[in-house]
Amino acid sequence: MGDPADTWPSGKEHYQIEGSIGVGATATVYKAFCVPRNEKCAIKCINLEKCQTSVDELSHEIQAMSQCAHPNVVNYYASFVVGEELWVIMRLLSCGSMLDILKRKIKAMGKEQAMYGVVDEVSIATILREVLKGLEYFHSTGQIHRDIKAGNILIADDGTVQIADFGVSGWLAASGGDLSRQRVRHTFVGTPCWMAPEVMEQVQGYDYKADIWSLGILAIELATGTAPYHKYPPMKVLMLTLQNDPPNLETNTEKKDQYKAYGKSFRNLIKDCLQKDPTKRPTASELLKYSFFKKAKDKKYLAHALIENLAAFPVANTSSSSKKVASGKLKKNPQGEWEFEYDSSDSDEEEEGKSQETVKQEPIGDGAEGPTLNLVLRVRNQQRELNDIKFDYTPQCDTVDGIAHELVTAELIDCHDLVIVAANLRKLIELAEKKSDKRGVTFALNSGVAPNEIPDERTLTGFAQISLID
Repeated sequence: MGDPADTWPSGKEHYQIEGSIGVGATATVYKAFCVPRNEKCAIKCINLEKCQTSVDELSHEIQAMSQCAHPNVVNYYASFVVGEELWVIMRLLSCGSMLDILKRKIKAMGKEQAMYGVVDEVSIATILREVLKGLEYFHSTGQIHRDIKAGNILIADDGTVQIADFGVSGWLAASGGDLSRQRVRHTFVGTPCWMAPEVMEQVQGYDYKADIWSLGILAIELATGTAPYHKYPPMKVLMLTLQNDPPNLETNTEKKDQYKAYGKSFRNLIKDCLQKDPTKRPTASELLKYSFFKKAKDKKYLAHALIENLAAFPVANTSSSSKKVASGKLKKNPQGEWEFEYDSSDSDEEEEGKSQETVKQEPIGDGAEGPTLNLVLRVRNQQRELNDIKFDYTPQCDTVDGIAHELVTAELIDCHDLVIVAANLRKLIELAEKKSDKRGVTFALNSGVAPNEIPDERTLTGFAQISLID
């Protein structure tokens, strides 16, 4: 469980930061060494100037973390203010998140094999059992996590599974977590692909059953490597979730019987979690009694299956600036559809099927008439290679939000970077309209960096750049 918070010192001088292990728009997580304790830890540094969360909400986050005492919930040690930042000291889980593990496992298996299933049922049962134990504790103490996904499930080198990221967690009841009072919330928070329908609708409010929906999506994510609708922009995800039947393993399929390796008990778990009516979803305690979890093993099994077997397949280091930059153009065809084409000099080096991506956008103007601007977005792709994505912006025809959505849809940028890319595109366009001499903007990405990378603005590791071209 770790030591009580009062045994961990406050003050920047006691900690030596060793490197970044996660970057967001307003917070960065570092691996650090606590000198007085001679022990490693994680530090979440929240920029209070940039953070849109109020001081009261941050206090609630710290309160939630400090009051949590469970083997499957990340250990909070201490917090204090350093300049414009709030430093939150936590246990370091050295193997990163399940999202990191999924990426490494897909790399190790190869895409052809991974398309038939990424994580085996035994490992999934073991992971989900531990997550459910954490959720059972959360819900019994009157809290909702509201952002359960692979990226927030951390793994230690001994196979320990812990739920992290309290940034959007919330209290169900003010005292004692009295679930019988059926308190509900009306706050629109979470990540769209994992978000329950009632959270999206904001009609009747929602309660802790929203986490059960997210667990069902997590189950699909662990099996297939991605969440359903992951290719779509956020608003499209909301529409599909609300209008379509609940997703299942086959929502992501490209071939018949693609996920036939997964059995009936696993599929029943997913089906029950993804009931659109939250009252029909089981509680965490009820789910733990499902027959699927008879397959679960201990944490030593996870340490072997998910960590030791992947040790030879680290995420590629892309800090070198010598890597070739692939170039291409995002443009509209006569039918009004967006197309992305790599330049001919690069096309031979791209894998089959990547030479052209087609996405559709209705021409909608959001500004006064003006000259067409030629722009280029330089950003690393999913293979961590630098890409130059060229596109035009015509004020009377295009919107910055629309272009950003199409970049996500075409899988040219991560969905978490949609807002930040749109904001900086708008900023550059405004500079151009003012006849500014500044020709480009560089900015940090919300999607962050790979576990073994260090953010580097110079090499655009964890950063992107939008520029005007002649």
